Amino acid sequence: MKKNLFMMLFLLTAALLSGCLTNQSAKIIKTSDLAKKELTIAAASDLSRAFTELGADFESAHNCIVTFSFGSTGTLSEQITNGAPFDLFAAANEKVIEDLDKNNLILSDTKYPYALGRIGIAAQKDSTVSVVTLADLLKPEIKKIAIANPAHAPYGLAAQEALTAAGLWDELEPKLVYGKNISEALSFITTGNADAGLIALSLHDESKLNFSLIDTAMHQPLRQTMAVIKTTKEEALARAFITYVNSLEGKEIMSKYGFAAPEE
Repeated sequence: MKKNLFMMLFLLTAALLSGCLTNQSAKIIKTSDLAKKELTIAAASDLSRAFTELGADFESAHNCIVTFSFGSTGTLSEQITNGAPFDLFAAANEKVIEDLDKNNLILSDTKYPYALGRIGIAAQKDSTVSVVTLADLLKPEIKKIAIANPAHAPYGLAAQEALTAAGLWDELEPKLVYGKNISEALSFITTGNADAGLIALSLHDESKLNFSLIDTAMHQPLRQTMAVIKTTKEEALARAFITYVNSLEGKEIMSKYGFAAPEE
């Protein structure tokens, strides 16, 4: 009798354990099925507003996670050269992508000029000094002028070229403060650490800033180009993001933030 009771308890315990293990396995499989692919994108700072919106839409459409690393194009290029694990690089100019291609660091057939950037003169809305033209930066009330560092930020280089073309670089250089990227240059203005500056149209917030575009003839075109990094483990997803940027919906979002299509 005791033997039979022991056997029944043993079989009952085994059945319960089996059920628990089955349930645990089902949970593991279910969690695995729900795992999302992640796309990691290195992107120039001028893209922070536009790509944040693009990324959210792309995540919904492709059931994935998009992670951006915004910074100066030169700094991001250096990180990629040193092996940073990005899947895609959206640069603020074409030359950087071409240089990466020469070094066999991107998939050549994915090079895509996705936008033309614009720069302009910005100052806080509550500024008591009118700053509309480059010559206005000479006003004695303007003590500090913010631009991105021309050494590694294409928008900073465009600012330098514009000031040089206007014959103002040498005179204004002592007033210049350099942001590590165009977003930091903007922050100098919005925090009052600079009285004015040259920033990307795509970062202009009309509720906070007065802004005047600079003639594109005064600097080299900001022909922004992207490409898939050769070491990516998510090539198909990275290619899909490029396709999305080039879609009607993608172009509408880019246009919303002041970017023109390269063919325009």
